Amino acid sequence: MSVRLRILPLLLPLVVAVGCGSTPERPVEELTRARTLIEQAEKTGAQQHAAAQLERARSKLNAAEAAASDRKLESARQLAAEAALDAEYASALAAAAESRNAAEELEKSVEALRQEAARSPDGSVRNPG
Repeated sequence: MSVRLRILPLLLPLVVAVGCGSTPERPVEELTRARTLIEQAEKTGAQQHAAAQLERARSKLNAAEAAASDRKLESARQLAAEAALDAEYASALAAAAESRNAAEELEKSVEALRQEAARSPDGSVRNPG
C-alpha cells in the first residue's frame, strides 16, 4: 500500500471538519433585533397608526425565521434586516401620529384659554381686538 493511500483515511476527517466549520451560522442577532423592534413598535401604538407597516414587518420576520430553518441563511439575514427596517418605520409613523394628536390637543387647549380670556368678569364675551 502506498503512503498516499495510508494517509488519505487520516486526512478525510480533517477535511470534513474544516468544511463543516465554515458553515454560516443562523442569523440569531438579526432575528432578535427584528423581533425586538417589532415589540417596541407595538408598544408605541404602531398597531393603531401604522398597522400595514407593522404587519409587513411581522410577515418578513416570519419569512426570515422560515428561511433560517430551511438553512437559507443569507435570505434569512436579508428578510430580518427588512423586518427591522419596517418595524422602525412603523414606530416612526406611530410617533408622528401621536405628535400630531398632541399638537391638535394643544391647539384646542390654547383656543379654550383664548375664549376664557376674552370673557369679561360678568360672563359676557368682550371683543379681544
